[in-house]
Amino acid sequence: MTELLQTIGKAIDRLIRSAQPYNGLIPSLLDCRTGEMLRELPAPIPGQRDSDRAPTGSNLMHDIPLLGTMYALAASEAKPEYAEAADRYLRYFATRCTNTATGLFPWGEHAYWHLTEHRVGSSIARYEPEGRAIHDHLRQAPLWIWEKLQHFHAPCVQQFADGLEYHWKGTSPREYYRHAEINSKKYAPEDVRSCDFPRHSGFYIYDLAFAYNQSRRPELLLQLEKFADYWWEKRDERGLLLIESRSPQDAVRFYQIYSPTQTISLAISLLESADLLHRTSPALAETLRRRAEVYIGGFLAAPHDPQQGVFANLCTRDNQLTEPMSVWGSVYGVAIASSAALMCLCAWRLCLRPDLLQWARAVGACYLDHPFPVTSEVTIDAKGIRPHEHINLIGHHYVPAGDAGLALELMADLYDITGERQWLDGGLQLAALFESVYFEHDIPRGAAAGIDHYESQLGPGYLLHGMARLALLDRDGQRTHMPSEYTFR
Repeated sequence: MTELLQTIGKAIDRLIRSAQPYNGLIPSLLDCRTGEMLRELPAPIPGQRDSDRAPTGSNLMHDIPLLGTMYALAASEAKPEYAEAADRYLRYFATRCTNTATGLFPWGEHAYWHLTEHRVGSSIARYEPEGRAIHDHLRQAPLWIWEKLQHFHAPCVQQFADGLEYHWKGTSPREYYRHAEINSKKYAPEDVRSCDFPRHSGFYIYDLAFAYNQSRRPELLLQLEKFADYWWEKRDERGLLLIESRSPQDAVRFYQIYSPTQTISLAISLLESADLLHRTSPALAETLRRRAEVYIGGFLAAPHDPQQGVFANLCTRDNQLTEPMSVWGSVYGVAIASSAALMCLCAWRLCLRPDLLQWARAVGACYLDHPFPVTSEVTIDAKGIRPHEHINLIGHHYVPAGDAGLALELMADLYDITGERQWLDGGLQLAALFESVYFEHDIPRGAAAGIDHYESQLGPGYLLHGMARLALLDRDGQRTHMPSEYTFR
């Protein structure tokens, strides 16, 4: 797969050059033809929200899979310059971008680092006169990222852990909120919607476990236990969790709706946190493992029908499917099956439950059976596709690069675990197709068609990582040291 690795190398080389004027930070939006940062925000693709984007900025949370690819290829391809560039990025971020009022980082869903004004950037500034910068974890921050940040500037890790306090509301009983202000030490008001998504508590728990292991500060362990107890007391008899604990009745989509994917996301974070704490707090680690097993059982008890290709994203208390996961194409709030299957494989690696691997294999079979929609289009009305509107995106030509990348990640991981050639062959066929669809220029476009710019928010880092892992598995077999990418959860 020399050609595939060359394509990836050209993309990374150009991204490194694009980062040079910005202290190594990679701009989120780039012209694919020139590699220059876009100064004007392009129109969003259908299903994308401007409040999630990073105009004239850089978002580390978006770039984690890309940086992971750079470190892996630095080792496998004898390209030390890739590791040096990734280190430059993370060193600058740790030392120059993390000194905020709360300690929370400018990354995630609604905040980023503004590259021309050298400050915390806000994706929601255009919607709110105060220009507040809002922290939202968005995805998991893996162990290697925390280790790098600890190495480059250890105080930022402890300050971030302390800042997680501002995700609590000033209410009684206490309720956490997935949004927190970065530049102001204040709690969210009582009257805002709960938005206490279960997966976010898992992210906080893992962050706190890492920080605790570095400092052994008891207050961090107490904070971790509060987040761990929060959803445990709200589980149903199956172990399933609501998508949020207190949805307003007029929020029809979420009112008393259960989320199997958020449930297993929290379970994985508990298992990973237990691995971190097994020496420093063994009793707590065992508690986290027991709870994770219950949550995994809840996920599997949801109304999936893997043999028929039906995978539940949301369901009701009486186990009625309200929203299935699609194979190709996603919009904000609508998951795709590959991300859930990757969570199953991540959980399988941690607990070895056979039913998790079986579930992921069923999803993989769907990807082999459903061709990628490269030519068909749908008509979009003047309003576009509204967030949270469940639509069938099969055949939609705006498939984000991240969706393609997650499909490749799934094929690579299934092959790595099972050794079955069908997954590698299927993944390589998809990778070759994606090379022609997304790589008209050295830098990949953010969606299959309809735009001609790179955008980190659309997930090209996952595409590059998935392509690289398949290429290395094909060349080196299961001896490759490139790790799985499980942050999209």
